[in-house]
Amino acid sequence: MSDIVKLKKQDILTAKNPRIVEQKTGKTRILYLGSLQDLIQEYTKALDPADYLFPSSKGGHLEVNTVYQMFQKVAKLLGRDDIGMHTLRKTFGYHYYKKTKDVATLMEIFGHSSEKITKRYIGINEDEISETLLNFRLGF
Repeated sequence: MSDIVKLKKQDILTAKNPRIVEQKTGKTRILYLGSLQDLIQEYTKALDPADYLFPSSKGGHLEVNTVYQMFQKVAKLLGRDDIGMHTLRKTFGYHYYKKTKDVATLMEIFGHSSEKITKRYIGINEDEISETLLNFRLGF
């Protein structure tokens, strides 16, 4: 999250899938925007290229804690104070996997270095593996 709040308009507009460097690990990750690209283009029209995508009212960028607090406030208003921001990531991963069964692409999207981490992350279990094999048909 800390890398996202520090994004500037120029970071997003210079590449179809911008790269961000994680502060903790120094690892370069691709930020896949997909269908959000058009929405971001519209949102950033009024911004100067050096402006942050998520500016604070005091200048600079939003702080991570502020984003978490805003998320928790909205979740509570929706009667869902049992979820956190990481829930969105896990839910996306779970549904992406359910729809595609594509662990390799999900691993890339998440920036995981190991398929084992991704599998644990999306909760693949024995029942799901059995169901997949039962529904699998060879094409010959």
